[in-house]
Amino acid sequence: MATDFCVTCYGLSASRWTSFVLASDPRVFVAHGTYPLDSIIKGNFEIERPIGKETENFDALQRGREAFSWIKSASLKALYARYREIYPDAEAYGNVHSFVPGELYAKSDFNEMSITVVNLIRNPIGFVDCHNAVVMHAKHFAELEQHYATMYTDQVLPYLEALGVLDMPCYATALDRAFLISCFSVIDQAKDIARYPLPLFQMETLTSDAGYLADFCRKVSGFAYNEATLDRFIAQGSINNHRSPQALREPKAIRAAWASHHQAAFDILVAQPYGEVFATAGYPLD
Repeated sequence: MATDFCVTCYGLSASRWTSFVLASDPRVFVAHGTYPLDSIIKGNFEIERPIGKETENFDALQRGREAFSWIKSASLKALYARYREIYPDAEAYGNVHSFVPGELYAKSDFNEMSITVVNLIRNPIGFVDCHNAVVMHAKHFAELEQHYATMYTDQVLPYLEALGVLDMPCYATALDRAFLISCFSVIDQAKDIARYPLPLFQMETLTSDAGYLADFCRKVSGFAYNEATLDRFIAQGSINNHRSPQALREPKAIRAAWASHHQAAFDILVAQPYGEVFATAGYPLD
């Protein structure tokens, strides 16, 4: 009997690369994010990788949202049945970054399924920096721009006003709003990590340590993966650059380069209330 899995993820964590890694074993069907369900098994890592390295690469914001409405509204039974229709000969079926933990556990038929679930995470400082770029790029796409505008108005701003801990007139620019939206996303991640005691896998180690990657693949799919294949994926690196190739990568350097009011917002909103959560997950913020 085939097994089912789900790698929950808030994105910006080499999730498409991870999907191609899992799909390198022909016994495994993998869907990625809210792309068309067959985008990985019909895709080509070698072709996508150089395109994804372009600074102005919007594939994740275009093709990557084509199946959004259906995936988010479908039952898990319908979703996994569709996987089997697409690729009937697989022995393991699942997805990466199609859901965050709260979404998955909110599915009405979750308890009727037997799904191996792990959570793919990233250093919150790097996540915020990368997420800023995504929010700023959203201006090129009316639906996504409206999504973030509504998120800021209906969720972020009321939350911040209720907290009353930031001098909001200092956060007036589009980049300021993007930064606060990104912090809000990290807060949601922290809450999910605390609420759902899932096995956690760090993006930074997953993309650099073949042994760690092999453990991840085995945990998710149940199969032992070819070590040479995993080494090759690590050597080639992830697909999408949501930031400039020249952007800083080391968390302390990223944080030091932020404007002072952004550093203050991150400390007040994320590091102070959720520092222990992230430290437990392997990301000390002090």
